[in-house]
Amino acid sequence: MCDFPVVQPDRLAVEPLFADLRSRTPIVRVRLPFGGTAWLLTRYRDIRAVLASAQCCRAATTDPDTPRILPRAGGEGLLMSLDAPEHTRLRGLVTAWFTTRRVESLRPATEQAARQLIADMRGTGRADLVEQFSQKLSATVIGDLLGVPRSDRETFQRWSEALLSSTSYTQTQVQQATAELNNYFGYLIDQRDSHPSDDLVGTLVRNMQAGKLSRREVLALVTDLLVAGFETTAGQLTNSVYTLSTIPGAWAWLAADRTRIPAAVEELLRALPLGAGGFRARVTTAPITLGGDTDRPTTIPAGHVIIAPTIAANTDPEAFDEPLTIRLDRPRNQHLAFGHGAHRCLGAPLARMELTTALDELIEAFPSLTLAAPETDLQWKSGLQIRGPRALPVTW
Repeated sequence: MCDFPVVQPDRLAVEPLFADLRSRTPIVRVRLPFGGTAWLLTRYRDIRAVLASAQCCRAATTDPDTPRILPRAGGEGLLMSLDAPEHTRLRGLVTAWFTTRRVESLRPATEQAARQLIADMRGTGRADLVEQFSQKLSATVIGDLLGVPRSDRETFQRWSEALLSSTSYTQTQVQQATAELNNYFGYLIDQRDSHPSDDLVGTLVRNMQAGKLSRREVLALVTDLLVAGFETTAGQLTNSVYTLSTIPGAWAWLAADRTRIPAAVEELLRALPLGAGGFRARVTTAPITLGGDTDRPTTIPAGHVIIAPTIAANTDPEAFDEPLTIRLDRPRNQHLAFGHGAHRCLGAPLARMELTTALDELIEAFPSLTLAAPETDLQWKSGLQIRGPRALPVTW
């Protein structure tokens, strides 16, 4: 039995343990940092099956006695901590805000925001993409959706980073950030209670007034959407630009034909391990048998934790040819970056729109963009659930 997770790989490298185990024991018991042992999956078919299975629940992962990777139980938000029927009820109240049609209606405003940020950077000839573009664009998109005044968004990064901490913030710091965030969104909820609005917070408050949501649920949902919609999208955008800048000819290839960008975004979602570690934990409510026709099935008993990291699925050679090679025109890219099943990421359409829009605007404005510092000089995040450089200096 081995420990999991092991030391975080360098930069955006994929954990080599996945490939090693996949070739020998693709379903294996591991020791987690907190609480005991779990079953680690490394194959696409097993991971997809578990994420879709009604026998593998999320609610039990919030029990402090359940083995886990993160220091605190229930650290992945309200929607990721519930199962049907409560999960179905809450998700149904916000799903309409993240349909492809509704998200596409936000594209013009996202394009305008990206162009303004690019205009602000253009005259300098050099910029930090993290601070001056990725985080500001992500804060604008999710802030406009929620209805947060633009003057209040500078604190998004600190709050989100604290809530996504694994070891970089103390428990006291996490609690303080949580309290500040709750106080702020509590103020917005009170404001919408007396002055209705058409933004997402206003919609949730109307559901609260109608008795469909409690105040605690509104607060938790708004927090979930902020953290998921801000830091993760900003991180994926930064990591995508970094990766495209380090693959010879990749940026120029996209600049030559920007219709290639959507497929490139999907490949970068598949190949880049944004999460630091293996999440997607589930607890079995009944025995579940995994394995395929080519090997001996493994039955996992009820009450056991399963870790189903999507980056392991996305780098399985049974599912993807040359999975560790980034192929920006990869066809039939059925990756699991947004998860699968009932808990699949609600904001996937919004993330896709934001990523494709941002890259399209950057590539059009800066067709010769490159890193402005040696790769070895970049400082990478540590002790957080999100991987990526803390700053990404670029020039054009």
